[in-house]
Amino acid sequence: MDGIETPSKLFPEFKRALPDVTGKVFVITGTTSGTGFVAAQTAAEKGGEVVCLNRKSQRVIDSTAKLREAVPNGKFVNIECDLQDFASVRKAADEVKSKYKKIYCLSMNAGIGMDPDQATKDGCDTQMQTNHLSHFLLTKELYPLLEAEAQSTGDARVVTHSSGARNMTKKGLEKKYFEKNGGNLGGDGASM
Repeated sequence: MDGIETPSKLFPEFKRALPDVTGKVFVITGTTSGTGFVAAQTAAEKGGEVVCLNRKSQRVIDSTAKLREAVPNGKFVNIECDLQDFASVRKAADEVKSKYKKIYCLSMNAGIGMDPDQATKDGCDTQMQTNHLSHFLLTKELYPLLEAEAQSTGDARVVTHSSGARNMTKKGLEKKYFEKNGGNLGGDGASM
């Protein structure tokens, strides 16, 4: 992906055991690199249609080209979604809802870390909004499509990716992290 790949001892066997998902729709945030890229590629290789939610950037163009090269018959749909902007998240969700009646998997993968203490235009901490609040909103908005899939096939899922940083908090998540306190929380994690 970024020039360095670490061979996995476990993933190839895990991947072989995954079922065929032809006709199923996967909505994944943060597919330009890392686990989001691998999830998008794997879902497409197994027959799924992958909706890639990313903010507009050259990385989206480059990673989509790599995905299409890796899975020539894969179906990838890019929808712009800036997780640091609730209006963008709602717009992306509306676009997903206009294109699909049901989705099999919503994977909240995108995340940032150790960024300066700044507020988004919505007034929330950039990291908290990107990693959590916008994913909560996206789940709320797309939940009816997940329910439709579950009612139709008996199966749908929400997958939330996380990092080991969740274990670094000294006090746990306080109410202030869920409010409009961007720029007042300590930023790089030093005050947690």
